[in-house]
Amino acid sequence: MHTCFHPDLQVGVSPLSEEEALHVVRVLRMTEGQTVRLIDGVGGEAVGTLTAVGKRKASVHVEHVDREEARPPGLTLVVAPTKSSDRFEWLLEKATELGVEEVIPVWTQRSERRVDKRERWRKVVVAATKQSHRTWMPMLHPACALEQVFDAHPQLTSRAGAVAHCMTACDNTPKRVAWPLWQEGQNHAWIAIGPEGDFTAEEVQWMTSQAATPVHLGELRLRTETAGMAAVAQFM
Repeated sequence: MHTCFHPDLQVGVSPLSEEEALHVVRVLRMTEGQTVRLIDGVGGEAVGTLTAVGKRKASVHVEHVDREEARPPGLTLVVAPTKSSDRFEWLLEKATELGVEEVIPVWTQRSERRVDKRERWRKVVVAATKQSHRTWMPMLHPACALEQVFDAHPQLTSRAGAVAHCMTACDNTPKRVAWPLWQEGQNHAWIAIGPEGDFTAEEVQWMTSQAATPVHLGELRLRTETAGMAAVAQFM
C-alpha cells in the first residue's frame, strides 16, 4: 500500500499536497476508491480512500486515525554536513530508514561548505520516512555552529553523549572507547560526527568538557556519511 505524507492528518476528507497528488495520480495512476496509507510524521497513521481525483489533485477520506502519543526515545545525530550535498542527503535518507530520532547539522572549524538546505533535506527525510513505514519522522533541526549546539538544543545536556574522532590521542581528553561498547544499554543518547577533516583537537576538548565521551567506530577511517550511518545502525 502506498504511503502519503499529510502534516494535518485528521478524520474526514483532506486534500493531498500537489506533490503527493501528482505522484499518486500521474506516477502510480491510482483512481478514486483506492486506498492509501497516511502518516503525519508525529505519531499519526491512517488508511484512507482516494476521492476527487483529478489531473493534479486528489483528496483522501479518513474514518479513523491511530496515534502514538509519545515519540520513542532514540539517537540524536549531531553531524557536520559534507561538502557534497548528495553524500549528506544519502546519510539523511539512511539514518531515517534506520530509525534516528533527531538530526542536528553543525558547522565546524573544518566545514568546507556552510549552506543550510533544510527544505531540500526535509524532503529527503519525508521520503525516507514513508519508505521505511515509520510513523514518527526524525526531527531535522536548522544548522548551527558547533559552539552553539548546547545553547540551541539544551535537551542534549540531559542525555548521554559521545563525540567520535579519529585521533589516537588528544590532549586533555579521556581515551576513546569503542562506540558499540559505549552505547550498549543506552536508549536515549547523542553522538557527534565531524566533517571530512575530522573535528579539531580544540573541538573535541570542548565537547568532552560538556560531558561527551570520546569514542571510535573501529580501526578503519570512515567518511562522514559512513560514520553517521554506522553509528545509527549500531545504536538501533
